[in-house]
Amino acid sequence: MKRRVALVSTLVVLALCLGGMFGKLWAQKSGGLLQSLQMFSRVVDLVMSDYVYKIDPDKMIRSGIRGMLSSLDPHTEFLDERDFKELKVITEGQFGGIGIHIGIMDQQLTVISPIEGTPAEHAGIRGGDRIAEIEGKSTEGFTTDDAIKVLRGDPGSKVKLSIARPGVKDLIPFELTREIINIKAVPYAALLSDSIGYVRLADFSKTATRELSHAIDSLFGVGATKLIFDLRSNGGGLLGEGRDVTDLFLPPGEVIVRTNGRIPDSQHEYVAETPDAHGMFPLVVLVDRGSASAAEIVAGALQDWERGLIVGDTTYGKGSVQTIHPLGPDIAVKVTTAFWYTPSGRCINRPYDKESAVIQDTTQTTAKTFHTLGKLHRAVYGGGAIVPDVYVAYAKLSPLAARMTRDAFFDFAVDYTNSHSGLTADFQADKAVLEQFRDYLKTTKKLEFSPAEFDSAEGIFVREIEREVVAKLLGMRGDYLARMRRDEHVLKAIELLKPVKTSAELLKGLK
Repeated sequence: MKRRVALVSTLVVLALCLGGMFGKLWAQKSGGLLQSLQMFSRVVDLVMSDYVYKIDPDKMIRSGIRGMLSSLDPHTEFLDERDFKELKVITEGQFGGIGIHIGIMDQQLTVISPIEGTPAEHAGIRGGDRIAEIEGKSTEGFTTDDAIKVLRGDPGSKVKLSIARPGVKDLIPFELTREIINIKAVPYAALLSDSIGYVRLADFSKTATRELSHAIDSLFGVGATKLIFDLRSNGGGLLGEGRDVTDLFLPPGEVIVRTNGRIPDSQHEYVAETPDAHGMFPLVVLVDRGSASAAEIVAGALQDWERGLIVGDTTYGKGSVQTIHPLGPDIAVKVTTAFWYTPSGRCINRPYDKESAVIQDTTQTTAKTFHTLGKLHRAVYGGGAIVPDVYVAYAKLSPLAARMTRDAFFDFAVDYTNSHSGLTADFQADKAVLEQFRDYLKTTKKLEFSPAEFDSAEGIFVREIEREVVAKLLGMRGDYLARMRRDEHVLKAIELLKPVKTSAELLKGLK
């Protein structure tokens, strides 16, 4: 009986922690809730006392919380110790580690690339290195999560690695001292022509606005007068950073986004406050299906105010606000509390179908027409997500390319760079390189394909080989340098920006 009372008490405490919602209902003596909690407590008690195996009560209660929250929406969830810690890493943009991007290639833990300016890069670790041992223990069977747990740690602490490098017979030992690794919100910015700058924003961590502002200032300082702002595959992050990033482009007084939810504290209006540093320069914003959350706030506001041309594919449609409620020092619950609305009143959130557990595709129909707030006053889609002004599809994969995984290009690039000296960032995958790649797929990767299948995928092969080879030479910067040459979205943006001098000229012709 004592155990049952303790379990009931635990459930009540957990309920009170969940944003105060259960506590308010309990205070109102809601009979339905009380009966449901008693039923839940009884089930827990029965399982604890009668189930065939001994049960960990904490694990079972956590599973119960996850099950309850999973019935709501995809973004309301329980964050255990690992999830909560990873969320802090993402939003704060830093962690203690050695500075490498890792993945699993051919069932081996592999360095994809070292991060510039980190202990791994300084020590000479290269993309393509296989991490055979960590602290003397084999990494066979490791997942990337397993590796992250042991590679990350307190700054100043040391970690020993044994590296297997193609072309080197014996394992290479490394002892690295962990440092604070800063995850760059702006991994790449460059002047693509005499007047067109390009800047990539990867996420909305707490350094996003500062990094982006610095990158734009630098580009305009070396001659840029127009900008390509890349938000593709940017999954979002902090609402405050989404607001501040948008503020970099809008004049004071213009609404950036509104939030609206059931409780009064969830209702806000965010307005631009700071003057534009570089005026109303021509701006193209790149988006795709992976652009979500804060990225959609930015794209939606710039589209509504006719500040920029949105190019690419329809965004994800994640337009909801999540509030973090700690349940202890290391665990929390993330609860959806509001939806985001663009300045014209469009709800960014795409409806969620609980039955099929997918985001509904509402891009073809909408019950209400919305209009931009500038001189054009043109109709814009308002059924969730942001639909681009200029649609540019990604190239479709050929059947052979669809069968291949990234490690085919990655491993080929490792072998190629190890066996060819004097390669530069201008490397191009010509006919001779493609012939070597054809032989590599047949002999090393054991892929079967016809000459016609290979020829139909040549364009994709050229692009991916060039990316991987230049990335092996120059790391992340090389990846971007090679990518820009054949990126269909970037090439379209350049085409649109080249002939114009003003933002109005860029938007001319839109209806």
